[in-house]
Amino acid sequence: MSRIYFHSPSRTAELRGSERAWMGGLVTDMALGLLDLQNLSRIDRLRSLIHPGHYMAKRDTASLGWVNDWAASYSTAFSVGWSESTPLIQYEGEPVESFTLALNTALTLGNDAVKLAARLHGSCEIHAWVDGPNRAWLADIMQAGVDAGIYRRGFSRQVGDDNGETVWSDQGWDDVIALLRERDDEPVVTSYSVCDGFPDSSVGDWMPPWPEGTPRDWRELTEEQQAARSERSDEWYDLDDAEQWRISMAGLRASEEGLEMKPDNWDRFRFGHRLSVLDLFAADSEERLRTALGLESVA
Repeated sequence: MSRIYFHSPSRTAELRGSERAWMGGLVTDMALGLLDLQNLSRIDRLRSLIHPGHYMAKRDTASLGWVNDWAASYSTAFSVGWSESTPLIQYEGEPVESFTLALNTALTLGNDAVKLAARLHGSCEIHAWVDGPNRAWLADIMQAGVDAGIYRRGFSRQVGDDNGETVWSDQGWDDVIALLRERDDEPVVTSYSVCDGFPDSSVGDWMPPWPEGTPRDWRELTEEQQAARSERSDEWYDLDDAEQWRISMAGLRASEEGLEMKPDNWDRFRFGHRLSVLDLFAADSEERLRTALGLESVA
């Protein structure tokens, strides 16, 4: 079972992976609702933005009742499909990642609990974090989300056959909130169970810089480069916990990825291209897309 971990130097709490899936579904459903895939004018706009090499560009729109089939296929492509070479959405040849669109839609429309769902779903693997003085603030958002039913404290599920035992599946929010409230002098950093934990040797200056001009793929490194990185990675485990935390936190604090969750920019933060679904249909959508994608403005 997967987990979102919340690490601090003192202890770690965990949120079940099923709750991460719940938050991801919330984010995606908000975006799909705004796409309004039964609306023919919306469909026309979305079709104009499909990458010509994507399979959706070849979907039938001539047969009777095509709208439902088209909408179902587009919904699936938007929700699960992403390829740099053939993205679903593009504008003048520039890719517009649909996952980022969904995250930014939730950040634009949602209350604080929905915003947090988007932040965790979008960056728990790469170590979203909160600093000590802001831990109680984040705990308040989580508690409000649980109280409102946006997050699930837990749910009952049946184990075994139809006559099996009914058990309570705690999602972990109570312990995560308790961890955040325990103190205000340590950061709390996330990780995801199928990715690197924290502290992380790749965060900070412990590992040698990735060779300039080389794709970030282990197979692209020379044998000497692979050996050097492997040796340095092994040495990481000779460090004590405090030193690992010092190195990794220095890297996080210096990062420009926007991984820190804080009240100062909470309402302004957006991922990646910063576009939401709303921007695709706005009266000035062409200018919004050009600005976000770094294209020349319309004369």
